[in-house]
Amino acid sequence: MNSHLSELLKEYNLAIKFLPTHGQGFLARTKGNIPDQIVVSENLSDEQIEKVILHEIGHAKNDPSVVGDYKYIGSAHSCSECGANNFMIHEKIKQFIALGNEPDEANYVNIAVSLGISNFDEVREELLKYVAK
Repeated sequence: MNSHLSELLKEYNLAIKFLPTHGQGFLARTKGNIPDQIVVSENLSDEQIEKVILHEIGHAKNDPSVVGDYKYIGSAHSCSECGANNFMIHEKIKQFIALGNEPDEANYVNIAVSLGISNFDEVREELLKYVAK
């Protein structure tokens, strides 16, 4: 795991567990000073693991500001997922740029597909933050 990911986990007081799951992963809230747990499916590739962890860190960062119950209120669920995806996209685009890629030459549709994002505009908007004006 890279140091930036480790720093993010520490910043949001999170720990990772690899377990058999039905989905790719989820955030399990804990009580007290015990770190919340990011549960990741044990059958994922390294690339998928990183995306899941970033998405779940996005939940840890953004969910406290979401109004409503994630499980029972559709708008709360949508808002929570949007915030988590935005965080993951932000971090992955930051990595993409750090590797020397030019944001104005990037194919945002291909990047979105590789990230599992169907809203291509989210990726395009994040890339535009790096285009010199």
